Amino acid sequence: MKDYATFAESMLFDANLREFANRVGIICALEAGHKLSPEEAYQRVKKLWKTLKRSKRNLNIRAPDTTC
Repeated sequence: MKDYATFAESMLFDANLREFANRVGIICALEAGHKLSPEEAYQRVKKLWKTLKRSKRNLNIRAPDTTC
């Protein structure tokens, strides 16, 4: 039996992924507008990425096996 995420887990991770993308977009806009330094923007995106990875791990999201 394969261990795939449930529909609810997948939907929650999808929401987390969308939030990550939205926030990264905002951070990029702030950096482009010189409201954040490149280093500060990098650190904020890095923190968001770690949060997204933790979310994926906590929800037991795994990619399906693509081998035939």
